[in-house]
Amino acid sequence: MNDADSNLLVLCSSLPGTADVPAEIQVIPAGHVDTPKGSFLLDATAAELVLAAHAARQSDKVIDYEHQTLSGKEAPAAGWIKKLVNRGAEGIWAAVEWTERAKTYITNKEYRYVSPVFLKRISDGRVVDLINVALTNQPNIDGMVPMVNCRLPIADLRFSGEEKSMKKILALLGLKDDETEDQAVEAVNTLKSATALVANKTVLETLGLKEGASESEVTGTILAMKQTHEQHGGLAQKVEKLTKDLAARDASELVALAMKDGKITPAQEPWAKEYATRDPEGFKVFVAKAPVLIHTGDVSGGQKPAGGEGGIDETQQFINKQLGLDTETFKKYSAA
Repeated sequence: MNDADSNLLVLCSSLPGTADVPAEIQVIPAGHVDTPKGSFLLDATAAELVLAAHAARQSDKVIDYEHQTLSGKEAPAAGWIKKLVNRGAEGIWAAVEWTERAKTYITNKEYRYVSPVFLKRISDGRVVDLINVALTNQPNIDGMVPMVNCRLPIADLRFSGEEKSMKKILALLGLKDDETEDQAVEAVNTLKSATALVANKTVLETLGLKEGASESEVTGTILAMKQTHEQHGGLAQKVEKLTKDLAARDASELVALAMKDGKITPAQEPWAKEYATRDPEGFKVFVAKAPVLIHTGDVSGGQKPAGGEGGIDETQQFINKQLGLDTETFKKYSAA
């Protein structure tokens, strides 16, 4: 630390209520860094890409608690990133506007570190865009500068107000010096679409994907799983309907046989079908043990019995049996 830095820190610590709350923080360290979720590279080229992507964005980037923004649940902000600056060997730093709640946590030393979420390029591992940052006490990146010393806002440093030439940024994006801001934004968005999100390791393992899987792989896998679930749901409905149809058909057959055997009357048919559908085995026991009922049926005047002249239908056979008449005797006298 040189004398200028010492003076800055002394001045900052004298500001009311800011002694332990940093006005700026390191968000991405420089160099080739290995983490539990993979390695990445932040060199001069990568730093220019990160700053260009940030400049193309109008909204402030959020600082949340424990990466709650990635969970999709309620994610209150701890602060907002107002500006990014490349400090060379110190990496990328951010000027931060903290919420009162976050200030209390930091002042009480309940949170000491931050953890970034960023995009990296698959081909060479270079960081190309910062997504957001989280307050945490278990960062995946080891060795980042902790939030222990307060600094003045970036605009007040010795090189305050200096803006890097857009020509270098346009050149990195493959654009000419006279390209418009909209064209630069379009080029950055195209670059972002070709990069991979450093996704949560647990999410990748759950989806059966390897570390470093692209955003397209994650999205495609989730959609495939969703479609499989929907297909299984439709198949289950079809199986359920088929099962019900088969049960109804079997019940109808059982009831028809019971009526043929004279065990139930036509008036009992609705009840019998409901019983046979609900408990087919129970209905079979009922039919086996139920007494035979006399079923006379309705006979229209002048209508011949089924089977032609002298024919015998099921009802008549039952009556003959009860009267002790054989078939030949009945046929002999039935015509008269």
